[in-house]
Amino acid sequence: MRVTSARKAGFAKKHLSRKKDPPKQVLKYMKQKSSFIVASFSLIAFISGNMLGSHGWYAFWKATLGNYDDSAIIYTGTVPPVAFVPNYEKWSLYGGDAEHNTYRQVPKDLLMPLPPYDPKVEKLGYEGASAGDVYSVGHMGSYKDGAEGHGSHIGVDIRIPEGTPIRAIANGVVTRVANDAGGFGKLIVIRHPHMPDPENKDYETVLYSAYAHLSAQFVTEGEVVQKGQDIGLSGMTGFATGPHLHFQVDRDDAPWHPYWAFSYSEAREAGLSTTQAINGAFHQQRGYDYTVHPMLLVQANNPPAKFKLEPGTTIAKRTKPATVSMAVVKKPVAKQTLADARAARLQQRKGRAVVTAVPVPVPVPAPVPVEQPAIVVSMQTVASDLKAVPSIAPVLVIPAKNPIASLDFQHDRQFTGREWEKVRITLLDANGGTASESELTQDLYLRTAYGEAEFRPAKLSASHFKNGNTTIEMLPRGRRTVVIIVEPLKVLSKPMEYVEN
Repeated sequence: MRVTSARKAGFAKKHLSRKKDPPKQVLKYMKQKSSFIVASFSLIAFISGNMLGSHGWYAFWKATLGNYDDSAIIYTGTVPPVAFVPNYEKWSLYGGDAEHNTYRQVPKDLLMPLPPYDPKVEKLGYEGASAGDVYSVGHMGSYKDGAEGHGSHIGVDIRIPEGTPIRAIANGVVTRVANDAGGFGKLIVIRHPHMPDPENKDYETVLYSAYAHLSAQFVTEGEVVQKGQDIGLSGMTGFATGPHLHFQVDRDDAPWHPYWAFSYSEAREAGLSTTQAINGAFHQQRGYDYTVHPMLLVQANNPPAKFKLEPGTTIAKRTKPATVSMAVVKKPVAKQTLADARAARLQQRKGRAVVTAVPVPVPVPAPVPVEQPAIVVSMQTVASDLKAVPSIAPVLVIPAKNPIASLDFQHDRQFTGREWEKVRITLLDANGGTASESELTQDLYLRTAYGEAEFRPAKLSASHFKNGNTTIEMLPRGRRTVVIIVEPLKVLSKPMEYVEN
């Protein structure tokens, strides 16, 4: 059998479809492949972006390198932690108060910007506070009088209704989001690199802001936040007797954040409760060493520093080389470690604190005549100060006694909350009888031991009384029972309860 090929037999092979040129096929293949690559890259970028985001990259650098990448955070100034607060004086006329009402229940026309923090006023404590004061405790203050510098309460307490938006004071990265049930409650800590140092604004430093007693937290650890961004809502979680924001700013060399001047064990060893330790200024100097005044910092809104920080240190260096005279001979300087820099800066601050703490010399009193007793009575001279002056002999200080032993309050023990209530106050002597106003040797200050109220007048002197009696006006805020306390006598009135009108 003879086999012949198809071509020799006259058959021709043809393709069912038209054959395309090889170059066009290659181009189509490459086009399809590039589209696939672009689509794959877009999918990967979308997934990684949603999973990591800006805060995820910070968490990545923290997990892999052990520190945060600060290059992406730029200092652009500061803002207060709270934008708007109620006008408490006007709000109280409508029966509103921060104890029972939330931020959303405040009429918009009664909101006002957070008032500036005035150190001169806040150092007076409750004595200098106005009816609408929002700063209940000043920086390094006490719970006893709220006065700045009278205790070891780090930071300030801002009285605001629950649910008030809280915002970041500057650009930074969130380093802690926690719930400390026995202390700060729900809190947020933000790390702020490239901040101007409050002690030397030409140099950069790293600061930490803390926001405590929150009711809600909007951020997560590792997230980058912008200046003015809402990070949570105010509340009264943790150790808090009412809704407020605890706001403080720590230095980078503080042992922990948020920093506190003493631990519970230190207070117990000293036989003090937490409140007693704060009111007694227990370890107050530590607070000044490791923290800065938070409200003065944000109100300053300093411009960016001129000198940058070396990576991984808190030592500032010049951004431009300094011009040095040819006559100056440079000496080799050993490279300063981070620990040495922190120790030097801490010692420098302590040195300044010691200088400012030196007592002012007390004027030498006039010589005592021979016929008078050898005891000098003085209300302005302190024995401890006199001992610090070698040239002055010890002086016995005898405090004067206030002949006013107590007070009597006359009131129907009810109020409606919509009008001023009249309260009659009588001066009492040690026997319970009416005392004369001429025996009142000091001013009296009206406060509330429970509830909230406004007084008119809030300060009483001898001129306000006639025959040992005076009548003041009280405007309760809200519907809480009101108990009046008169400082410094510590006399309490009987409870005054709210009744429907």
